Amino acid sequence: MQGLEELPTTVSDATVDTPETAFTKDEDQVWDAAPECSICFTSYDNTFKTPKVLQCNHMFCLECLSRFVAVSPEQNSTQIVCPLCRQPTSVPENGPPALTTSQEVLGQLPSHQQQEEIVWLDGERLCYSNPQSPNGVCIDIGGSKQQNENRQEEIENNSNRLGNCTRLIKTWQRLLIFLLVLVILLAIVIWPIQCIFKQGTISGCFKNQDEHLTTLTTVSAITKR
Repeated sequence: MQGLEELPTTVSDATVDTPETAFTKDEDQVWDAAPECSICFTSYDNTFKTPKVLQCNHMFCLECLSRFVAVSPEQNSTQIVCPLCRQPTSVPENGPPALTTSQEVLGQLPSHQQQEEIVWLDGERLCYSNPQSPNGVCIDIGGSKQQNENRQEEIENNSNRLGNCTRLIKTWQRLLIFLLVLVILLAIVIWPIQCIFKQGTISGCFKNQDEHLTTLTTVSAITKR
């Protein structure tokens, strides 16, 4: 009959999705569609990586914004300057955890992460309550980590400078010893040649040397008397 689409008549003509293939495709789609923070390139979640929206509508994770507030001397930590458009956003009284959460992004997360957890600031730490940990789970978001890294880097740089100076001193010491040995060798080689030009023979050099020693011995004996 005309107007009907011809169906594949063999198994090879049709595309059959097995359960394993369908699961792999769904998994790949979820992985590719997983939103992530444009600062740390980490996928969002419902705790430290909660998607927070600034007044400019740019979105970043809670941890990155909290670190910005903790280490930024600008505005006395009362504003967050968007790293993309530089538009400031006022920090709520309770800190970055009180910023607006993107419910749209939370809805794209796995089902067990679609409910936002309560996260709060504890000094320079970001914490949330975890049933498996009675004291909660906290991460350091203050400047202490960066300061420790800078201090460690400074110590390593000073150690490298000291090592370079030590190696330079040893190199100069070896060079001076080499020059001293070279001068001694040149003196040993040049003195007989110079004496031969003056005396005509090598024996005359040693004869003059013996006479010089005899004279010194006689003068010394007379002086003692």
